[in-house]
Amino acid sequence: MNVALLQLPSLMSSDTKLEKYFQTCKAKKVKLVALGEYVLNPFFKEFDTTNPKEMAHTLSADTLSVLHKLSKKYKLDIIAPLLMREQNKLYKSIALIQNDKAQFYHQQKLIAYPHWNEKAFFDNKVSKSPQTPLIFEKDGFKIGIVAGFEIHFDEIWLKLKKAQVDVVFLPCSNTFNSKMRWRNLCQMRAFLNSMAILRINRVGELYYEQTPWRFYGDSLFINANGHIEESLGDKEEMMLVGLDLTHIHQIQKEWQFRE
Repeated sequence: MNVALLQLPSLMSSDTKLEKYFQTCKAKKVKLVALGEYVLNPFFKEFDTTNPKEMAHTLSADTLSVLHKLSKKYKLDIIAPLLMREQNKLYKSIALIQNDKAQFYHQQKLIAYPHWNEKAFFDNKVSKSPQTPLIFEKDGFKIGIVAGFEIHFDEIWLKLKKAQVDVVFLPCSNTFNSKMRWRNLCQMRAFLNSMAILRINRVGELYYEQTPWRFYGDSLFINANGHIEESLGDKEEMMLVGLDLTHIHQIQKEWQFRE
């Protein structure tokens, strides 16, 4: 099964650039395309603190409509992080768009550091006993969707392993000097759980309190053996990946970590 990772900076859903990428995906017989965090919404620090929920809701509603149209037009499933408002609450979510249908996964573990406090900004329910993330099937693959920060939490990955997931999509917004740490984390999770991981990071640079926040890309395809098969650089790019279910099952059988 062919999939695509779009490593992009923040852009509007109406940007013609997005549709051009989707046209390429159709030509390459891609069936599923994924984007990084804060690509179709501004970074949470960018919101006007006076009315962030209304602003985010307006942007996301328009974006969702565009994604449905693009999914139908190009016959693509789309994995896209979005900020969603429900009953006057704002959630950091990941949408799975399949033609007219949409499923949403609300992130269960959020960053809560003084300089990067998503937990205080969003209304996501943070539990010590998280639920199983969003899982769906496509062309025989069992696919999981997990938010980038959730790579740190064993209990979430045990849920994926128990569900016999083959491939995990991991949208991210990683910055600062974390490149090697994230590579190591992704390789470890892929190997120990016998799953392929597709990590999609955004690119671009923002400034807060005179400090540069450089989102460095380095999107990754890591096979179920924990090896980095392919990576992108630090610019806007697209990665095309051919997933092989037989190979993933062979690795699962060889290492027997799921026995």
